[in-house]
Amino acid sequence: MFDFSFSEVATALERSEAACRQLGARARAHVRAARPRGATLPRARPGGIDPKHAQLISAFAAATQSGDLNALTQLLASDVRVLMDGGGKVRVALEVIEGGADRVAQYLISATRPGAWWRDDFTLRSATINGLPGITVDAPEGPVQTAAFEIEGDVIRAVYVVVNPDKLRHMAPARHESG
Repeated sequence: MFDFSFSEVATALERSEAACRQLGARARAHVRAARPRGATLPRARPGGIDPKHAQLISAFAAATQSGDLNALTQLLASDVRVLMDGGGKVRVALEVIEGGADRVAQYLISATRPGAWWRDDFTLRSATINGLPGITVDAPEGPVQTAAFEIEGDVIRAVYVVVNPDKLRHMAPARHESG
């Protein structure tokens, strides 16, 4: 269920590290193949995130942080899925989180409950991530997560979460206003 180094996986499975890397490559290919062929992603506007999308993402963040399961479920498509990338450095679910809006909403709320992951010094900011509307979670030391949203109509179809510090390192820290 969670990211471990290939060395740890090899030991646990009593296989070679090379064989485990191959299994990982096949698993990643399987996740990529889960996306329907020819599907296109709604891209963020060049000048920023569409106001309708920004409102949906803001409602998503509020429902997730407050633990409002009903409100969050209403924002998600019936076939929503969450894909996570911890890069073997941060523990995340290795499987695609899917199984309906209820199940995904329960997972998201449990993952962000107090003490699970969220810290009081985290802040959110809107961002365009790989061409999709999204949010960046910033800690005082810099970005710790991005979430890009695939939106269709008035619901979220997919959330692509990156917590891999190697993939976040290039991002500029949030600008804080001095007063």
